[in-house]
Amino acid sequence: MKIHEIIRKYRKEQNLTQEQVANYLGVSAPAVNKWENGISYPDITLLAPLARVLKINVDTLLSFKEELTDKEIDQYVKELSEAIHLEGYEAAFAKASDKIKEYPNCDKLILFSSQIMNAYLVMGQYEITEKEKCQKQIKAWFETVAFSSNQELANMAVMSLSQIYMVNGEYEEAQRLLDQIPPLGFDKRTTQATLYNKQGKVDKAFEIHETMLYQSLNSVISSLLHMLSLLCAQEDYETAIEYAGLIAKVAEQFDLGKYLGASAKVEVYMKLQDEEKCLDALEEMLAAGVESMKDSKNSKLYRHMTFKEDAGMNDIARMIQKGLEEDKDLDFLRENPRFKALLNRCR
Repeated sequence: MKIHEIIRKYRKEQNLTQEQVANYLGVSAPAVNKWENGISYPDITLLAPLARVLKINVDTLLSFKEELTDKEIDQYVKELSEAIHLEGYEAAFAKASDKIKEYPNCDKLILFSSQIMNAYLVMGQYEITEKEKCQKQIKAWFETVAFSSNQELANMAVMSLSQIYMVNGEYEEAQRLLDQIPPLGFDKRTTQATLYNKQGKVDKAFEIHETMLYQSLNSVISSLLHMLSLLCAQEDYETAIEYAGLIAKVAEQFDLGKYLGASAKVEVYMKLQDEEKCLDALEEMLAAGVESMKDSKNSKLYRHMTFKEDAGMNDIARMIQKGLEEDKDLDFLRENPRFKALLNRCR
């Protein structure tokens, strides 16, 4: 963030008006207004007093230690996920808080840390003694990024806030936030790929189109899974089974692995409490394994793309195991010998 954004952000956090800040510093309220709008800057002699008023240090005010590289952030998020599993949610939460305090102006760090901490909190798989406090802080982090000058990060933060409000049943507030996100503009990637092709950079053109294909396919499957859940809620299980088959076909046809289709069938047969078919689907899912999602890396369809080293596969595997052990919707299978054998194999 720029200095004018920092002044505005921390002034609001301290619940101070521009006039109050001006009075503390012996300047006029219009002067503070100009600082916050980037029209002018505080005199160098006012930096230390201004930082004290805002309860920050001068380094923060001047955006020192503001940014981490994308690689550093990715590595940190991976370490944060590992800390949740190894040390517990609240210990990891404390690590995230300390890191954000160290880099209070790195919006990407704040957003990614908030997303992972919120995801594990929502899953409810970890004992959290101060859950309400964590929820409040996560929400505050998202609200901070919602004012980011990086519009993409701001939109992602607003989307996450909207989801939090939806979970809490605050639908009007969720809609208000969604309305803040502008409609998607012109996607320049196709034009960029055409330009690369004309320049003889064919590999780069392939990479753009493969990335667009991969993202589109994942969006299609995500939509199908959501519709499948809606069909189950309406108890239209026959159509839901058709959707599960369609998910399997799309995933297999485009080298996304057999796991997705099998897990979709598990959801339907779990709702139906059909022991044999649910167990068949579970066996198919575990046989395919999370590793089957790595099929994309070996596919000719995506040979120019760069995939992350593990793409969170270990986390997904742990979540599958924990889900099988604790999901109440699977209680109807607990005494079934086949299910017990599956659990042992999964462990």
